[in-house]
Amino acid sequence: MSSPRLKSFPRIDLEALPVDPHSRSRSGQVARPFFDGDALHDKLAVALIDARLLPFKELLESFEVFEHIRRHVRAPTIVDLCCGHGLVGMLYGIHHRDVTTVRLVDRRKPASVSLILDALDPVAPWLRPKVTFEESRIDAVNVPKDAALLGIHACGRATDAVIDRAIAGRHSVALLPCCHPKKGLPGPPTLRQALGVSLATDIHRTYRLDAAGFHTRWTELPACITPMNRVITARLPR
Repeated sequence: MSSPRLKSFPRIDLEALPVDPHSRSRSGQVARPFFDGDALHDKLAVALIDARLLPFKELLESFEVFEHIRRHVRAPTIVDLCCGHGLVGMLYGIHHRDVTTVRLVDRRKPASVSLILDALDPVAPWLRPKVTFEESRIDAVNVPKDAALLGIHACGRATDAVIDRAIAGRHSVALLPCCHPKKGLPGPPTLRQALGVSLATDIHRTYRLDAAGFHTRWTELPACITPMNRVITARLPR
């Protein structure tokens, strides 16, 4: 069986990396030589590795989920809800000229947001003018009509709140659900018992989006990066 490959860095053999792809280390320095290409992704990764701002796992995960969603969920305004460090939203602003605004939203602004922008400035100076940060709850954000939503590792019921906003505003949405709630779950208990909480919950979420008229799609990140690796995208028919 061939070793897993990344969509974001297809040259890299994950099994050959000298550091665990799931590592919480903020360095990743020993893996730096693997990002020696001329592609923009490589240059961005090296800048972040050198700045030692993110766990190596989160660096790989952010680039990889971006590659899974970028062609399916896009709009002039990207609203990254429960954004954390905000790297996935930032990658939209870096790679797509038609993305003019990246709004990062979370309850509190992590220090890493400004530090990541500083680290990426020499490589992608056009990013910073596109980015704003808002401290807000999901249900309180003013989302414009021309926006697409991200809910990357929106924990527990926060993923459902992101879906609520997508359905209400008819926005395309990309999700990487995590920490699935174990109480008050929708749908028949039989499914949860047979399929497990996370799979049964995401099936229900997908049915919700489908019933609201969205075209849905599932893909998976390599499990060696994160066990919570199900990517769900939903967009309205053109």
